Amino acid sequence: MGIVKENTVAEVVSKNLGSDHIFSKYKIDFCCGGGMTLEAVCKEKDIAFEVLKHEIESVNDKINGTGSLTDHDLGSLMQMAKNEYHRTINNSFELIMPLASKVADVHGDRHIEVVAINEHLQKIRAYTNRTIASTLDSFFPAIDDILRLDHPRAEITMKQIKTLKRAIETLSSEKRPIVDLFNKISDLSSNYTAPEDACNSYRFLYQSLQQLDNEVHKYLHFEKHILKPKALKIIA
Repeated sequence: MGIVKENTVAEVVSKNLGSDHIFSKYKIDFCCGGGMTLEAVCKEKDIAFEVLKHEIESVNDKINGTGSLTDHDLGSLMQMAKNEYHRTINNSFELIMPLASKVADVHGDRHIEVVAINEHLQKIRAYTNRTIASTLDSFFPAIDDILRLDHPRAEITMKQIKTLKRAIETLSSEKRPIVDLFNKISDLSSNYTAPEDACNSYRFLYQSLQQLDNEVHKYLHFEKHILKPKALKIIA
């Protein structure tokens, strides 16, 4: 897509692979804050629009030309969520949780921020687990129930519509705390910058947290700006 100032952040991420990394670099929220236009975020972050545009176009060209998640059908997107996003996030948590606890225990006396970071991370995992569970237990079954119909638009019942909308509302309410907690961790860690006296485990924790932050934001964006609109189209 041709990138213009009027595009929202969410639109750009949806159609330009790798743009999430550029937005993360400038600490631009592409999930819950994805409704802002590029013009607005450039003004807020004091970034020249042409610079941001060039970086996004460059990384997208390197990855996959004009690749777009919006080109996939709903069934493929659901499989992508389960087989790629959910698996990656769960694996990252399995690696990071014990590491965060260890760093907090060993370095908490001299760097009290790692204790708070560990506490925030525990909450993030709980919220993320709840979000993924809601997706698998409510959102996806509601979609599948409609997709199984031979003629969806003609046969969808009000019960099916309400069930799908209720599942979407539940997911929407669970996302904001995750974003807020990651923002707190970013602030406490000076944007994931380890102190000079940090050991290798400490440094690896911050690197892993930054990666997890990006992974979760990408998933939340994917669910809110890709899956949700596609799901709503089948009941429109």
